Amino acid sequence: MEKMEIVKKYIERIVNAPMNLVGYKDVEEAFAYLYSDSVLPIKDEDLGELFLDVGSGGGVPGVFLSIEFDKRALLIDSICKKIDFVKKTCTELGINSVEAMCTRAEELKDVGDYFERFDAATARAVSKVPTVLELAAPYVRIGGKILLYKGPGYNEELGRSISAMKELGVKLFETRTYSIHGKSRYLIVFEKVSPTPKKYPRKSGIPEKKPIR
Repeated sequence: MEKMEIVKKYIERIVNAPMNLVGYKDVEEAFAYLYSDSVLPIKDEDLGELFLDVGSGGGVPGVFLSIEFDKRALLIDSICKKIDFVKKTCTELGINSVEAMCTRAEELKDVGDYFERFDAATARAVSKVPTVLELAAPYVRIGGKILLYKGPGYNEELGRSISAMKELGVKLFETRTYSIHGKSRYLIVFEKVSPTPKKYPRKSGIPEKKPIR
C-alpha cells in the first residue's frame, strides 16, 4: 500500500474503534486534526532515526510520523487497551517501523535500556510543558530534540519551564506556528544540550503533581 492509503486506513480504524480513542467520528475531520496536525510542523531531520512518542494513546502522532518520514518509533502509553489497538492495527496494515509498549514514561527506564537512547521525543495533548519535559528529556540523547504540540496559551507554560529546562539539560530551540482549519497550532522544539540526571523522571505521578520549579 502507498503511504496515504495506509494513513487513511489507520484513520478509519481509529475513528471506528470500539473504545473512545479520539474525539472525532468524521474521517475527514480526523484526517485534519490527527494526521495533518501531526506531520505539518515536523521536518525530517527533527526525528533522527529512532524517536519516542510519549502518551501516544491510539498512536497519535507517533504512527503518522513513522509512516510519513520512514522513521522507527517506540510508542508508550499507560492504558494497555490503547496500546493493544496500536499493535493490532499496525500489524494489520503492515506498519513494521512502530513498536508499542504499555508503560508509563516514569517507568520506561526501569524496563529496558532506554535512558538517553532516542534521537527525539514527541508528545501531543499529554500535560503541561514542565511535566512533559521531565517525562521525555531523560530518554533523548544529547543533540536530540523534544517536540511538543501545543495550542494557544503555551507561552504561560513555557514561562514556568525555566527551572525544568535547566535541570533536565534542555533549551528552547524554536517555536513553529501553523494552522489546522484556521485554528492556530504551535510546535515547541527543545534541544537536549547536556545530560539529564539519572534520577529523572521521578516516580509515577510526581512529575504531574510536583513539576520541577
